[in-house]
Amino acid sequence: MEKVNRGEWKSAKAESASGLATAAAPTFQVEASQWLHRRKVRAGDLEGRTKTMRDLEWRLSVVMDKFGPAPIDELDFGLADELVIDLCEERAAIERAAAEGVPLMRAVRDSRTGSSYQARRRGVSNGSIRKALDAAERVLRDAKKRGVLVGEVPALKSAAPKAERPRRSFLEPEQIAAVLRAADLIGAEHRGLTWEAVDLIRSSSRSAVSLARELGVSDTLIRKVRRGELWNGAAAARNRNDVPRRVVIDTLILGGLRVSELCGLDGPHLDLAAGRLRVPRSATKSDAGERNIPIVPALRQGLTEHRTEYPSGQREPAFPTRNGTRQHPDNIRARILAPIRERANEQLEAEGLLPIGHMTPHTLRRTFASMLAVCDVPPRRAMYLMGHTDPTLTLAVYQQVLDMGKGAVEILEQTLGCTLAEARAIYNGEGRAAEVDEKA
Repeated sequence: MEKVNRGEWKSAKAESASGLATAAAPTFQVEASQWLHRRKVRAGDLEGRTKTMRDLEWRLSVVMDKFGPAPIDELDFGLADELVIDLCEERAAIERAAAEGVPLMRAVRDSRTGSSYQARRRGVSNGSIRKALDAAERVLRDAKKRGVLVGEVPALKSAAPKAERPRRSFLEPEQIAAVLRAADLIGAEHRGLTWEAVDLIRSSSRSAVSLARELGVSDTLIRKVRRGELWNGAAAARNRNDVPRRVVIDTLILGGLRVSELCGLDGPHLDLAAGRLRVPRSATKSDAGERNIPIVPALRQGLTEHRTEYPSGQREPAFPTRNGTRQHPDNIRARILAPIRERANEQLEAEGLLPIGHMTPHTLRRTFASMLAVCDVPPRRAMYLMGHTDPTLTLAVYQQVLDMGKGAVEILEQTLGCTLAEARAIYNGEGRAAEVDEKA
């Protein structure tokens, strides 16, 4: 009774209810980690190697800085709105820095090789913000079902901004020509010496400075070659920036590969004898992605020269880096496509033509789909060549209407290395590139 008078006594039922009310809820980081682990166990993918698991991990990483330390019962619209504002401001800062010519960079570690490199930072799009908030809601709904979360699941997705219309970029015929010219120019600038150039250096009586200016190398290099310090029985190491460029562009435009597929190809997948690119299941993201793509004459010529210069074995990458390692998609975007776009735009602007506003590997893939339409390749065949499961996706999303004005047909036929009718036959599987070469 003394405890009652002092207000210290509580019934057993009240103490039990009070204990439930005050029990600390787990943080979002703990709950999300457990939820993701359970999904990996069910999917038989404990190491998280599949695209689905990697995507879920990335979505949760977007919200983790803001949501991670918070107990799950404290997550609400207000916290989600703060996250959205932070991500939009970060994206604006990244875009502003890129426009000023000083892009923000981030350190990236290649899980396959263990090496690190710098890549451009990319802002999180509105669509990706919505997907990240949706993943957070899924974690909370699971906690609610298991009785860990008391109360209603907050509508976190309602804080997401309206998803912007995706920029489905593609190249017009004159832009294709400018890109290919730019690839050739940059490739020539970084190629360094060849055996033909070495023979010229050693047989010529011209000055080292004169030869250096003609060949685009240093006069010191010319003198070392003449003294036999370099290229004396074996080719010297490639220049740092001497990597395949034109053949990469050709393969993306004329083969329609995803950039991950291109990076995943090994030497034998360039089946020049059969006139086709073989995309194996290991290099693509779905069963539909496994396909054989016939190659038109221009691509066949480029790949033949490439295989001569970069011979690759059974398990060696078809499009290697300077050191012979496998290319990475970020490398293709930043070190090959970005400089080529910049140089191509200089040419286009000088000619008074529309510059290329946006160019990614997918830009070139959509250009391939559009060229298939110009060549009158049937939708179902185009679907197969693109590695899709639905022809409407190919038609509605990938195939754009090219401006076939004056000179466009000539540009496309020069790009293909054959007429549009011959390209149609090749892509339809009715004839091989070799047969077209014989006709020519």
